[in-house]
Amino acid sequence: MNDTRTFHQIMDDITSKLTGDPKKDISYLNQQSELYKDHEYAKEILRACGRLIYEVMPEDKKEEVKQILKNHTSSIDSTLDEVQFIITKKDYDKALKIMEDLVKEIEEENSFQDDEVSEYHVFYEYFEEFLYLFLKKPKKDLRQVPTDFPKIYMIYGSLLVEQKEYELAKIALRKGLKWDPVNFNLFGEYTEIFKITGDLKKFFEFTLHAFKIAFKPKDLARCYRNLGYYFVEKELYREAIGCYLISMQYDNNSKNAQSELYYISSLSDVNKPTIEELEEIASAYGFPIGPDKDILGLSYTYGIHFMEQNAKEGAKYCLSIFHDLTGDPKIKELIESLDD
Repeated sequence: MNDTRTFHQIMDDITSKLTGDPKKDISYLNQQSELYKDHEYAKEILRACGRLIYEVMPEDKKEEVKQILKNHTSSIDSTLDEVQFIITKKDYDKALKIMEDLVKEIEEENSFQDDEVSEYHVFYEYFEEFLYLFLKKPKKDLRQVPTDFPKIYMIYGSLLVEQKEYELAKIALRKGLKWDPVNFNLFGEYTEIFKITGDLKKFFEFTLHAFKIAFKPKDLARCYRNLGYYFVEKELYREAIGCYLISMQYDNNSKNAQSELYYISSLSDVNKPTIEELEEIASAYGFPIGPDKDILGLSYTYGIHFMEQNAKEGAKYCLSIFHDLTGDPKIKELIESLDD
């Protein structure tokens, strides 16, 4: 089709002819989808018309569509629940076979492909989306999808790791990260593969990146434990001690950190580093002392923004992220004031 108009111009033309009569508009939008099927923006126009069709549908028809989507999602959720039960029985072969079938099915469906105007993601909470917008600065519209793709690939990737299929596990986890690029658990599992396979260089590099998406204390603690492991392997015990001690500030119940500190003490009589020495170590190796500054800046800025908009729940949510990472008493008072 020889049509040089932009996507926006085409959609502006299509929507200008909507009448408000659902029957007529649905027929018209279907005709437009057919008309533009060979256009450069065919995929984008088809999706946009599909969304418009849903908007003009009578409520009872919308409910039918919602139910179909809900049934499909429930089917996947029940499969994942069954797989997790099978995993508790340590029948990894059976669990992997079920996941392989599920992954094959969803990949053949090939739903929710990115196009020229939209990106499709699964963000589990608002701050993930805020963080993605800040880090990636996408130029396309972000659209949330109903299928839990990150969880599917997380379980699948973890089972592949269990079976020592490390390269296949990397591929699976990268697919999960496509859907949620700032999901710490997925990224942490991906990073762990490089630890298991002894690729300390990549393990270290990915751990440094993980700080940029660690907005919960337990995740920040894991970053420091990763660094502690790296330094132990390099026989840099003072550096390792410092990282494990910082990790315990954010997760003081971690038996892993405690046992590693005991292990280091059995190898060496190195003393823990001073604050000044720790700052020098962090500067030399490129990791922060404490939470990532951008995460603190985002959580505080969004929190204040929501306060100014009188969106109290949003303000509490964002400011709580800041407080959980810093323990700042003034922020705690601010959060408590939102309940007045």
